[in-house]
Amino acid sequence: MSLAVNEQKIQPESVTAPRKETRQPSKLIHKLFEHLDTSHRLTVLEVGCLQPETVDFFSRYRCRIYALDLFSELRAGQLDSGSSGKTLQRKFQELFAFKPSTKLDACLLWDFPHYLNEKQLRAFSGALWPWLHPHSKAHAFGVHSAATTLLNREYGIVDHQSLAVRARTTEQLKNSPHPQSFMSEWLTCFATTSGVLLPDGKVETIMRSTVL
Repeated sequence: MSLAVNEQKIQPESVTAPRKETRQPSKLIHKLFEHLDTSHRLTVLEVGCLQPETVDFFSRYRCRIYALDLFSELRAGQLDSGSSGKTLQRKFQELFAFKPSTKLDACLLWDFPHYLNEKQLRAFSGALWPWLHPHSKAHAFGVHSAATTLLNREYGIVDHQSLAVRARTTEQLKNSPHPQSFMSEWLTCFATTSGVLLPDGKVETIMRSTVL
């Protein structure tokens, strides 16, 4: 199988250096690949720092991974919440510099949406929409309530039943956990199809593209 990684981010490394990780069971990650034609090349979007486990996992497929690390873009002030919605959407569009024919099969959003406010999340959704097809899916963590505490963590896929979790080496960014009702209203390019409440108050979710 062939694996290609496209790095489009500020940091010079496309894959995070090995660090101590814990394993987190996942009841939903396997659903990310249901009904996808794995006999064809998969196209995956990773919005966080690409973990070695994720690279190993996708190496079994013919796959292209676009690794953006949008957390670094936030930290560098490239997605300033004070900008207009149009400006933010244009900035996201510039980051999504995929080949014109690209359609994303799977998007690894993790907890990234909770680091965006309403305006930023709507801009992200609008910029991502053209790159989705009707069967595109996304994995994300929702929250049971706005009082849920987000830990400063990075995630990777180990296998169809477990995730790798690491503490970030950088200071945690400002965040505002969004209840599922807000996520549905602001992240309109996806609709939640499955959700499992986790012990820490997060909700592991699988979402499907709303593109018709």
